[in-house]
Amino acid sequence: MTPKNLLLALSAVAAASAFAQAPLGTVTNVEGVVTATQGAAGVNVTAGTPIQNGMRFVTTSRGSMTLQMNSGCSVTVPPGNGVTVLSSMTCQQLQAAVQPVVPVASQPVYVGAGVGNAAIAVGGVLIGLGVLHEATKNEDHVSGQ
Repeated sequence: MTPKNLLLALSAVAAASAFAQAPLGTVTNVEGVVTATQGAAGVNVTAGTPIQNGMRFVTTSRGSMTLQMNSGCSVTVPPGNGVTVLSSMTCQQLQAAVQPVVPVASQPVYVGAGVGNAAIAVGGVLIGLGVLHEATKNEDHVSGQ
């Protein structure tokens, strides 16, 4: 590859990378605590935070924010809600994607899930065998005679 072609190829890759990183919009009107995650990285959101493809925004019970998309679409995320922003979404899809977030502490706890189900089943079998043993054992002695 000639140096000129190499330079053109590197320029094309750099331009494509910069284009892929172009924000989809900006966060505005942040009140309270709002967090954003993209992959494993998480940050507190402030007004002016750029919106990237795949970002998930979550507001606390006292937080809210507005997403101002480059397309002109404006989406408000009220307290206790979350939304994942994808570049493929229309404005209506993005607005519909805003959904309540259930706090971890208030999620239902399923007693006996997973390994616990096996323990409960084994315990039930053992109790059943004990009851069956007591009901069918033959006593050789008779009291009171």
